[in-house]
Amino acid sequence: VVGPDRFLGSGHPDGRENLPPFLGLIESRDAGKTWKPISLQGQRDFHVLEAAGTRVYGFGADFETRDQALLVSSDGGRQWFTRKPPEPLLDLAIDPGAPDRVVASGERRLYGSADGGVKWRPLGDEPGLLAWATSDKLYLVGLDGRTRVSSTGGEGWETMGLIDGEPAALAHHGQDLYVALHDGTVKRSSDGGRQWSVRSRP
Repeated sequence: VVGPDRFLGSGHPDGRENLPPFLGLIESRDAGKTWKPISLQGQRDFHVLEAAGTRVYGFGADFETRDQALLVSSDGGRQWFTRKPPEPLLDLAIDPGAPDRVVASGERRLYGSADGGVKWRPLGDEPGLLAWATSDKLYLVGLDGRTRVSSTGGEGWETMGLIDGEPAALAHHGQDLYVALHDGTVKRSSDGGRQWSVRSRP
């Protein structure tokens, strides 16, 4: 979600549609009712996709080679530059105050970049899902369900609470955090990840 009723997406089409198997970058301006292609249709499937303003980061596979790469765009996803990720990525978060500053979770650990993914340095050894709410509030939900927060862009972490499950997706809206579990349950925290309550069940 990059604005009121404006979504960016990627993935694979409904089998009833006459579209290539990799959708590239697609956009909706009516809260997901209709979609149109932006770029890379038939070429790229982004497994990780994050945006802030006109900056877009996408990590995913190439259709022809199946090679995975990190692509970065500064014009909303129309033109892309290839960056080398430190390892295959599970998630990525953008500093809302500085779009060149990102933290990425690989399969083994966390990494930080201050130049839009050109260079990376290790930050920690616990992978997970990320949400950067404000410049001094970077959240991580580990694969073990532990919630942590960093006020230093991932340099140090404070443990908050447990979600009681394995996270499948993490998002924030205002002061609220939302996590989806693999069974379809959605939980919400309004106190920075200390306590979680069930928002909805499948």
